[in-house]
Amino acid sequence: MTSQHRTTFFAASVLLLAGVMNLPCRSEVPFDRVVVDEHGPKDPWAKIFADINGDGFVDIVIGGRAGPLVWYAYPDWSRAEICRGGYDTVDGEAGDLDGDGDLDIVMGGLFWYENPRIQGGSAGTWRSHEIAKHPTHDIELGDLDGDGLLDVVTRNQSEFGAKAGNEIHLWYQRPGAPWLRKVLDCPHGEGIETYDLDSDGDLDVVIGGIWFENRLEMSWPAQPFGQWHSNATVQVGDINKDGRPDVVLSPSELKGSFHRLSWFESPPDPKRPDWIEHVIADRVECVIHGLVVADVDGDGLLDVVSSEMHQGVDPDEVVVHLNRQNGAAWARQVISIRGSHCIQAADVGSDGDVDILGANWSGDYQPIELWLNRTSDRKADNSR
Repeated sequence: MTSQHRTTFFAASVLLLAGVMNLPCRSEVPFDRVVVDEHGPKDPWAKIFADINGDGFVDIVIGGRAGPLVWYAYPDWSRAEICRGGYDTVDGEAGDLDGDGDLDIVMGGLFWYENPRIQGGSAGTWRSHEIAKHPTHDIELGDLDGDGLLDVVTRNQSEFGAKAGNEIHLWYQRPGAPWLRKVLDCPHGEGIETYDLDSDGDLDVVIGGIWFENRLEMSWPAQPFGQWHSNATVQVGDINKDGRPDVVLSPSELKGSFHRLSWFESPPDPKRPDWIEHVIADRVECVIHGLVVADVDGDGLLDVVSSEMHQGVDPDEVVVHLNRQNGAAWARQVISIRGSHCIQAADVGSDGDVDILGANWSGDYQPIELWLNRTSDRKADNSR
């Protein structure tokens, strides 16, 4: 392990119903904070959980905007450089682009890096493949056209840089030929997610307040579902356990302004505009650039984890919002006040619970952090 600083803590919880009603207190989720690398890549924007070497355990990949693309191998987090980096993106994804059974890496710019089927040890030689010369802010992967090949979805942002967040770019993989691009017009902003919102067997595209219905024949009608901040971090999951996917949104830009953190309840027909907004937190700074939907406490309900970037008003909180009563109430547990950017979730070590990966968005040598969930350890202790 590059650095093995570890802290065990139980953060204080406040139980809220739509930010208003207090409920009886329950025990907090136990976490260990582990510093994977005290001196991570410069500006470690892209954060990825993926089993790179095929050993059955998730590893960590970090892509620095001004630094290298780095793979940290579980369990000792030994560091290997995939390539030197310098990416025009804040996002990255892992997926089997070439269908050879291992996970490749997609980074903005727009490139994918071919996994040399490493079995531990040396990083080997990762071949880079250019999809297009195209700056991005957000990247998602998925088979959009049902041909069995992974395609790429990208969006830029409107507050900075090229200010081109009014287009969503769909990149269809074509073996032996250039990638085919389709452009969807959208309001200015940032943030995307892919999910089968209408449960018809194909992936749709979701942004703040609108989803685009995939009709497989290059037709993507826009379906509004609510009013939202132009800059959003987007996640999808069944919050109220009614069998339908809901949408969770946080405001991702700009510092000094305030909005809310909410989930939108899907109606039986998601193409209807009468989605119901449920407020999780009624006043948050617009720097929540990290959002995760996962069952953190193991109670069968999807929870929400949000993280504030460190340029916001202090404290810069990473918060676990524990789902109570199928999304009608939430328990707020702060697990960090140092901030984080583009957090990710996965089961590190395959111990049965959800862990969180993060790092702040800018600066020299930002530490790469894990919050290891010890819920399964607690259950094991209680069963003895």
